[in-house]
Amino acid sequence: MAHSPDTLLGRNIVVRWRMLAERRLDHLIELYQTGRWKRYHGEVKFLEMVQEARSALKVWQQLAPPDPLNDKPVEVSLDQVFIGLEDAPPRSFAVLADGVGANHDLGKS
Repeated sequence: MAHSPDTLLGRNIVVRWRMLAERRLDHLIELYQTGRWKRYHGEVKFLEMVQEARSALKVWQQLAPPDPLNDKPVEVSLDQVFIGLEDAPPRSFAVLADGVGANHDLGKS
C-alpha cells in the first residue's frame, strides 16, 4: 500500500517528536547518573520531570512506534560537510534572505 506524501510528512513529524522525547529522557537519566540533577533541581521536582518525560515518551511511542529501519539518525562526517561547502558558490546575505525585507531599522532604536 502506497502512502500519500501528507501521510509520510505527518509520520515524520510525529517520529521527530518521539525522538525528541527519547533524547529528553536520556538527558534526564544522564543527569541522574552523574548527580548533576542536584545542581539544577530539587528531588521532588526532578522526579516529577522524569515521570512526565517517561509518560510523554510512551504517548509518542504509541503514536509512532520505533522503526529501526527508518528511524536511524543521519550521520554526516565533517569531510562530507566541507566537500559540500567547497562546491557551493559564495552567497550574499541578500540571496540568503530570499527577498525578506525589514520594516524597521534596529540600529536606530
